[in-house]
Amino acid sequence: MIQFIQIHQHFGPKVLFEGFSWHIKPGCRVALVGPNGSGKTTLFQMAAGKLKPESGEVIRSKHTVLSLFQQIPEFNPDTSVIETVLDENKLYAQYDSKRKTIERKFETTDHEDPEFETLLHEQSELEEFAHLYDLHGLEARAKKILSGLGFATTDFTRKTKEFSPGYHHRIGLAIALLNPHNLLLLDEPTNHLDDKTKSWLADFLVSQNQAFVLVTHDPEFLNQTVETIIEINPHGTFEFQGSLEEFFEAKNEIQEKLKVQFEKEETYLKSRMEWVERFRAQATKARQVQSVIKRLEKRDKVDNPEDSFWNQKPDYQFQFVPSSNIILRLEHASFSYPDRNTGEKKTIFENAEIEISAGDKIALVGPNGAGKSTLMRCLLEQHKLDTGKLYYGPKTKLGYFSQTHGEDLDESLNLVETVLKKYPELNEEKARTLLGHFAFPGDGVFKSVKHLSGGEQSRLRLALLVNHPSNCLFLDEPTNHLDIVIREAIKRSLIDFPGSLLIISHDPDFMKGLCNRTFQLSGGELKNLNCSFDDYLKFHKEDELGTNAKDQTSRKPKLEEKKPNPQASKNKRKKLEKEISDLEVQIERLEKNKKDKEELLQDPEFFKNRSFQLEMDTYNDIKREISLLTKRWEEATLELEEMGGVT
Repeated sequence: MIQFIQIHQHFGPKVLFEGFSWHIKPGCRVALVGPNGSGKTTLFQMAAGKLKPESGEVIRSKHTVLSLFQQIPEFNPDTSVIETVLDENKLYAQYDSKRKTIERKFETTDHEDPEFETLLHEQSELEEFAHLYDLHGLEARAKKILSGLGFATTDFTRKTKEFSPGYHHRIGLAIALLNPHNLLLLDEPTNHLDDKTKSWLADFLVSQNQAFVLVTHDPEFLNQTVETIIEINPHGTFEFQGSLEEFFEAKNEIQEKLKVQFEKEETYLKSRMEWVERFRAQATKARQVQSVIKRLEKRDKVDNPEDSFWNQKPDYQFQFVPSSNIILRLEHASFSYPDRNTGEKKTIFENAEIEISAGDKIALVGPNGAGKSTLMRCLLEQHKLDTGKLYYGPKTKLGYFSQTHGEDLDESLNLVETVLKKYPELNEEKARTLLGHFAFPGDGVFKSVKHLSGGEQSRLRLALLVNHPSNCLFLDEPTNHLDIVIREAIKRSLIDFPGSLLIISHDPDFMKGLCNRTFQLSGGELKNLNCSFDDYLKFHKEDELGTNAKDQTSRKPKLEEKKPNPQASKNKRKKLEKEISDLEVQIERLEKNKKDKEELLQDPEFFKNRSFQLEMDTYNDIKREISLLTKRWEEATLELEEMGGVT
C-alpha cells in the first residue's frame, strides 16, 4: 500500500531517520511503538503527503485510499457536530458542492433552454455518484459512529464550541472513520476515551476488515486490535507478531544477547587499546600500532543495550513538602451551571463530601460527562460552589495537571527557557536533565513552545509539575500522549511520592497498584466506594457502565407476574419463524455474492482494473452484513427455542 524507501529526515541537529525503510502491506493491523519523538507522527504525515522527506521516497500504490486521524483536530466552532463530520467527508463535500452549483443554475435556467437538459444530465450523473458511494446513507452512518464514540442523539445538532477538547478529539475520530479509506492511520485514538468507547472503537476496527496502523500507548487496546507490533528506529523497523507482553519478552531476550555481545566487544577493545598504549612509543611497532588503530576505527560500533529506550529508568522525584494530617475537606457541596441549549441549571453534583488525608492516593472514577474534571476544578477553587464548604489544611500545597493543552505555557519561549522561567533557581544543565526525562533530548530543548504538538505540550507540563513543591497532586488524564516507558516512569515516581494524589484517568493499567482509595461521581452523586482501584475494577466497574441492565433485570419479575396472552405468544412465534426464514434466505444470497467476489479478487489481473477499490468495498460491506444478519439469526433462534421451538 505504502512504501518508505531510504528515508532521511532531520529536525534541527536531531537525526530522526537515516536510511529508514518500511512497507505498509494490504490488510495489515499494525501498532507502531517507540519513544516519543521517534518519528511515528512524522511517518503518518509523510504517508498522507503532508510532509516530504529530505531524501528518499514514499511510494503509495494507486489503489490506496488513506484516512488520517491526528491528535488535536480543529473545527469551525459555529458548525454543528453532524454538519462538521459530513462537511469533512471528502466524497460528501465533493457531492454537496456540485449539487449546490447545479441547483443555483436551475434557478436561472429556463425550461426551454438546451442548457436545462444538460443540467438534468449532470444532476443524474451526480445522483449516480451519490448512489455508488451511498452518500444519502452517510448521515445515518455518521450518527451511528458518533453514538459509538459517546455522543447522545441531542448532541448531533449542538455546535462544536460547546464541547470540551476531549469531545473534539472524538469528532475528529468520527471524521477519520467515516472518510473513504482502505488504509486508516490513527495517531493516539484512545486519548480521552472511556472504557466503553474504547471497546466500541476496538470492535469497529477489527470488524471493518480494512488495513490500519495505529499509534497507541494503551496496552489493552493494542492487544485487542492489532496482529503485529512494529518498533521503529532511525534505520528501519523491528517487526513482531504477538501481544505487547510477548513483544517485551522478545525484546528482553534480544537485550540480553546484545548485552553479552557488548561486553565481549568492550573486553576486546580494552585489550587492543592496552596493546596500543604499550607499544605506541616504540618506533619498531609504529606501523603495527597505526594498523590496529585504523582497524578499530573501521569496526562497527556496538551500542550499550543499557542505553536502550526500553531500559530507561527515572531518577527524578516529584518535589514534596510536608503537610498537615488533612489536605482538604469538602462538605455538603453542590455545583451547577446553565445548560447552553436551554439556559436551565444543570446539576453536576450535590451534597458531595470528600476528605483527602496525608498520603491518600485517590482515583476519581465515573462515566464521561459526569463532571469529574469540574469537581476537581471546584476543589482547586477555580469554580465557585453553589452551596457547601471547602477547607484546606494549614500546610496544603497543591499541584495540578489539567487536560487542556498549553493553557499555562508562554509560546514566545523555548522549552528550556520555560523551565528556567518557572524555576529560576535551576541552572541550564538541570533544566535540560529534567526535560530529558520527558523525551526532550539534546538540542530538542531549544524547540519553541508554539511549535509543540499536543503530546509534547503534555510532557512539558508534566516536567514542570515534577519540580513544583507540593504535598497533593491533582492529575486530570496525565497519561494522554505519553509513551509506555515515560508512563511507567511517572507511575513509579507517583508511587514513591510521599504526598497525596487525586487522579482522573481512563488508563486502568496506570491506576492499578497506585490508588488505595476510590470515589465515584455519577448522576450528580459522589460516592466513597471504600476500596482501592484494583478492587473497584473487580467489584464496582459495572456501576460505571450504567444501570440499564440492572433496571431490566429488576423489571423481569414484574413481567413474569403478568398473565400470559396465548394469542400474543402464538403471533410472536410466527413472527420469529418468518424472520428466521427470511434471514436464512438473505444470508444464503449474500454468501453466494461473497463467493463470487472472492473468485474475482483471486484473479491477479483484476487488481489492475480501475473498479478494484469499489469491488473491495462492496466485498467488505457484504462480509459486514453477513456478520450482522448471522448475529440476529442466532438471537431470533435462541428466542424461539425459549418459547418451545418451531410448532
